[in-house]
Formats: sequence, C-alpha cells, structure tokens
Amino acid sequence: MAYFLLGALLGTLLAVPFTGTPVQGAGAQWRLAHTHLNLAGFVVMVIFGVAYHILPRFAGKPLHSEAWASAHFWIAALATAWMVIGFIAPAAAVLLWTGSVAQLAGIVLGVVNLWLTIR
Repeated sequence: MAYFLLGALLGTLLAVPFTGTPVQGAGAQWRLAHTHLNLAGFVVMVIFGVAYHILPRFAGKPLHSEAWASAHFWIAALATAWMVIGFIAPAAAVLLWTGSVAQLAGIVLGVVNLWLTIR
C-alpha cells in the first residue's frame, strides 16, 4: 500500500505544474519511477497476494513454502525501491540494473512456489 500511495503522490506531482519542484518538466525517468511504483510496487504485489491466498485453496493443498512467499515479498519490495531510485538518480544506475534482476528473481521464486503448490 505504501508504494501505491507513493506512486499516486508522484503521479499527482507530475500532473500539477508546480514551479520549482524536482518533477517540474519531468523527464521520462520520473514517469518510469511513477509507473514502477504503481505497477511493480502495488499491482504485481496484489496479484501475487491474491494468488498466494486463492491458488492453494483451489488446489486443496497448503502453500508449498511460506518462507519462499515471504522471501519473494521482501525481494520484490526492495527491488522496486532500487529500481525507482535507479530511474530518478542517474548516478545510481546500477540500482536500476540490480533492482531489475532482483525483481525477476522474486517473480521466478513466486511463480515456482505457486507452481509447486498447484501441481
């Protein structure tokens, strides 16, 4: 929910023409940060949260690994933060790359966990 709130705040700042704010006349990096806060930080996390809740019930089995689900959450949360910082701070471009790789690793971990639950 925090990423959703931050994404909405940044989107509002991008839409309102305040003079002197860091996002005034913002380039693509700020729009990408806004998009990733909302999509990776909120939408994808909600989808996985619903999947972690619903799919084991549909399969009639417990989740394969609660620890993997927790690890996936923290990997994805940190990866999203790294990516956003990497987008808005060009000097921290390595965070964009490492955040992207970590995001992919978290998604793979979540998908494998769910797959092993429903197979």
